[in-house]
Amino acid sequence: MTRVVVSVGTDHHPFDRMLEWIAVAKQRLDLSVLVQRGATAPRDGLESVDYVAAEELATLMRDADAVVCHGGPGTISLAQSVGRRPIVVARDPALGEHVDDHQMRYTARLADDGEIDTARSLDELVEMLSVPRPTQDVVDHDEAVAAAVAEFGSLVDRLLAGQLPKRRWRDRILVRRVA
Repeated sequence: MTRVVVSVGTDHHPFDRMLEWIAVAKQRLDLSVLVQRGATAPRDGLESVDYVAAEELATLMRDADAVVCHGGPGTISLAQSVGRRPIVVARDPALGEHVDDHQMRYTARLADDGEIDTARSLDELVEMLSVPRPTQDVVDHDEAVAAAVAEFGSLVDRLLAGQLPKRRWRDRILVRRVA
């Protein structure tokens, strides 16, 4: 049986789609699942807790065969820090899962860099969970933070120097229609 730890993070937006996909994957595959669900309501058939201390979540991730998480940098970094290559399902603002598309953009970049795997559909998630997950080198959190800070500084310098491409006004604002 494959042990899977799932984390939706601590954002106040529910992430029902993630729990729905995990429930279906559990039905299709031989999985033992523990979900850290945050503000998302519990789902029948899934063992879950609302929140877990970071140290405990790190231990759960280290002991799991697979980690599935939302696209939050902290959660992804935590999984990597214990040698797990996470399967990431980015929150989609069009579905009310977050305020903007930063998780989608961030995870696309990490996936392009070969650091994570992204599941953009239920079938992709099931496929990724149906085979043994690769482990990866443990990421030194302090080094990762230092690299992120350096990259941020570089982006700010380029922004102030006018070297970043300009985004159209309408591309910078997320507009959602509420029925």
